[in-house]
Amino acid sequence: MQAVRAVVAQAAAPVTAAQVAARFRRTRATQVQPLLATPTALSLLRHLEPEDACAA
Repeated sequence: MQAVRAVVAQAAAPVTAAQVAARFRRTRATQVQPLLATPTALSLLRHLEPEDACAA
């Protein structure tokens, strides 16, 4: 989860689950989505509805 959060924090623009998954080997967006949901629920990341993306 820390690695996923770090990828989002280092991104210059909001990133989607597919973009985060592309940074890891053998990982699909469906596997990353729950890992993005947890920090979003804790207000560590922001979820942007129109793009369905996350930002730090």
